[in-house]
Amino acid sequence: MTAPATGASVGALDQDAPTADAPVGRARWFVLAVGLTCTFLVVGGVSIANLAMPSLQQTLHVGFGAVQFVVAGYGLVYAVFLITGGRLGDVLGRRRVLLGGLVLFTAAVLVSGFAPNAPVLIGARLVQGFGAAMIYPQILSIIQDTFEGAERNFALGLFGATIGVAIVVGQLVGGALIQLNLAGLAWRPAFLVLVPLGTAALFTGRRVMAPDRPAGRAHIDLVGTGLLGGALLLLVLPLLIGPGAGWAWWTWAMFAATVPAFTLFIRYEQRLDRTGRTPLLRPSLFRQRAFAVGIAIGVLYFITIVGLAVYTSLTFQVGLGLDPLQAGLAFAPVGIAFFASSLLVPRLVPRLGRSVLVLGHVLLLGGLIAAWATVRGAGSGLSAGELALPLLLIGTAQGLTMSPLIGVVLTGIRPTDKGSASGALTTAFQIGQALGVAGIGTVFSVLGAHPGTDAASSRYQVAYQSSLLLMAALTLVSFVLVHALPNPHDSRPHHHFLWVRHGRRTGLAHAFYLLTGGHAVGRRFSHWFHHHEGKH
Repeated sequence: MTAPATGASVGALDQDAPTADAPVGRARWFVLAVGLTCTFLVVGGVSIANLAMPSLQQTLHVGFGAVQFVVAGYGLVYAVFLITGGRLGDVLGRRRVLLGGLVLFTAAVLVSGFAPNAPVLIGARLVQGFGAAMIYPQILSIIQDTFEGAERNFALGLFGATIGVAIVVGQLVGGALIQLNLAGLAWRPAFLVLVPLGTAALFTGRRVMAPDRPAGRAHIDLVGTGLLGGALLLLVLPLLIGPGAGWAWWTWAMFAATVPAFTLFIRYEQRLDRTGRTPLLRPSLFRQRAFAVGIAIGVLYFITIVGLAVYTSLTFQVGLGLDPLQAGLAFAPVGIAFFASSLLVPRLVPRLGRSVLVLGHVLLLGGLIAAWATVRGAGSGLSAGELALPLLLIGTAQGLTMSPLIGVVLTGIRPTDKGSASGALTTAFQIGQALGVAGIGTVFSVLGAHPGTDAASSRYQVAYQSSLLLMAALTLVSFVLVHALPNPHDSRPHHHFLWVRHGRRTGLAHAFYLLTGGHAVGRRFSHWFHHHEGKH
């Protein structure tokens, strides 16, 4: 199935978009290679770090909270600066921002690989998250500006496939490199393997990507970005270091300070909105039920799936004694089932509408409960193979839920607000990932399962069982909230626009892009919705 070309007609309506001369001949395929490599770097960099947590604690001799911050810090900075990264691309030009982000990302990965201690590693990971936030919002727009017609559909299909591959392969490559312990470097090669990829993408991009002429008019809410980042840090940091610090008074003081910090952020955003400037988050969006409910579902859902990925890996390695590669292979059923079920979604959404999300939540809840029952029933004799079926259910559920979530939520948003809503939703999803590492990790810490120590496997299994129950409870709340979303089960094409407008394969790429943090095409969706709904 092919889809109409969208770049020229929609891009003409996007007055804030940079303009560029599209590469010709073979150069455009090198541009695609740069975009796909950047995609793998940003997405795969997350899964590689998940498997490294036990090795990090053993070699750096630090507490559980520090290694959690290595994972959560990247996601937190990435989430906070996503919208800013998209708008910087509009103001300064997408090529310039993407290449600048690649410099930061690659340099930070290099520093991470040779970090002598935890503070240096954490700092490098924070810079890496900022570089990722500069890179990722530009990728899809650059691909759309480079290709037309059937070639664009093919390129976008490869882009979507790269995201799926990065989720699975990133973990397997990271696990293999950690297990090989090359030159006694433990976890370091798993980070350093990204350096040649980033360097190749940087030098190739400089040669083949055409300079664009930035619009230079979009307002960037730097103050709002700082306020949101500070408020989130006050929330996440105590979750990461509180258990190791014995829940000292200052951790509770940080929790208490989150309320005034978020209040200050909201009031500042309201003032920007009233004066006609562009806030980071438009507060009026929360008066639309679909947005408010969609934000809550997204945060709860991503807390669950990221918490599951990180702490299942830890349980496999420390609780069951698997090496990193074995742990990566044991968790692979989730990624494989996720990718396979995602390919079915374009056929299901037009027929079932919101019920696809209901089905996804039911399968996720069933998979989590099945995993809990398996761990509890097996006791000390638990093996990773016994969790394969529950993990397949969970991966299938993720595919049925993640890709249609954005489209279903945007169905209930006013056409003029869809661009702003898509950016805010993707940011909220990434924040949910950071909260998943910190919040679910608190359960592990409180129950005494510390990776890298000689804790008994039974203690890890108790911690894992409790975490599975917590994630099941969050899924149940999310399941109830799904019924408050609008149901896009009608004949109007815009209600399942991610697939009808772009075609099934390329629509899936757009869905993956938004769910993994893309923002740069938000205004294009908004313009298309506004134009298309006027005909119905």
